[in-house]
Amino acid sequence: MHDQAEKLRQIVQTTREIPRSRIIKNSSGSNARVITVTSGKGGVGKTNFTVNLALALAELDQRVLLIDADLGMANVDVVLGCSAKYSILNLLEDQYTLRDVVAEGPCGIKFMTGGSGIYHLANLNTMQLQRITSQITQFDNWADIILIDTGAGINQNVLNFVMAADEVIIITTPEPTAITDAYAMMKAYVSNKGSSPLNLVVNRVLTRDEGQSVVDKLNKVATRFLGQTINELGFVYEDQNVVKSVKNQTPFLLAYPDSISARCVKKIANRLLYGENNISHPRGIKGFFDKILRLW
Repeated sequence: MHDQAEKLRQIVQTTREIPRSRIIKNSSGSNARVITVTSGKGGVGKTNFTVNLALALAELDQRVLLIDADLGMANVDVVLGCSAKYSILNLLEDQYTLRDVVAEGPCGIKFMTGGSGIYHLANLNTMQLQRITSQITQFDNWADIILIDTGAGINQNVLNFVMAADEVIIITTPEPTAITDAYAMMKAYVSNKGSSPLNLVVNRVLTRDEGQSVVDKLNKVATRFLGQTINELGFVYEDQNVVKSVKNQTPFLLAYPDSISARCVKKIANRLLYGENNISHPRGIKGFFDKILRLW
């Protein structure tokens, strides 16, 4: 209990040090920041983190759209405890609009199941693509931040989502295999001439020193062998409340808002908004889909 209380004090103190005057607004007044969340490896808590990050950003008055782009294991709706009846491909049918495809989540966030539908975009004709993108790009007039939850691994489909985003968050854990796979994602990104900021979150850490050790190791090898720097977004401590919330299909930020895991994610949300490493000219969801199609 003493250790947990000390961790909570550290998190709160660090969060307060971030000046709120540094918030980065979309310079165009309309384009949303598109942030891809990826891992390089399954089982590191990527989707759970992404859902709770969306909620933390919503608590900071951000309008958030969450897109589930995991082809094989789409489960954002499971973590949210909500369901979406339709996917992005339903927009090709006359009877469906963006209102039908986008589901309402807690705290005002919206989410959309892309799944295999996003990968089928590469096979659509010009008229079909125009129909979908004309609707999807409406989110640039509504959303402040669009979070894309990718599948695990570093296959080309996942990598395309990473390459097309304005910003990238890589999730890892202190496990050696997870660290190795996170580095593999960075290597693939650099090999494909990625240019967006790379941010790192270390999940399920037991101590701050453990989390910092992971950051230092990845930064050292990335700088030495890839010429790539990584922005440290923060750590999420191991917390049994996360397991409980998953079983109850309720995000831990809602079920246990004062837990150490919730406070960690809130701190990371603060850094995304008020940190020094954000881009100032996001391309928005239209720019994201345009680049995805070029990559395919």
